[in-house]
Amino acid sequence: MLSPSAHEDSFSREILPPVDTWTDAMVAKGFGDRAALIGARRRRTYKELADGTNRLANALVDHLGVRLGNRVLIRSANNPAMVACLLAATKGAPLSSTLCRCCAGELTKYHNKAEISHALCDIRLMDELQ
Repeated sequence: MLSPSAHEDSFSREILPPVDTWTDAMVAKGFGDRAALIGARRRRTYKELADGTNRLANALVDHLGVRLGNRVLIRSANNPAMVACLLAATKGAPLSSTLCRCCAGELTKYHNKAEISHALCDIRLMDELQ
């Protein structure tokens, strides 16, 4: 059961998968050493994914100042690192992801329309975001 939320828009919470399928729940059920994500170069276990997303979520809040109502843009190729960023960002803020092929002009439209306050970006895609 989720605790009450300060968000007025409940859409994101309403479409979440069942709590018992979340990474932290999979670790608690004893599946921590099983593969959760398989990428081109390595596998990430449920424990690694849960630990990594919790560290990133804490960094977003404690070091980058993400607060309720902020929006986080995720710019990355489809890979395990992007999944970890998505999971971490959803622990504290609504998010918006972009296609890798977006140019600077399209990213500006995203930023302005969604009022993006923070961005997590794959270093290989940084030029267009800047």
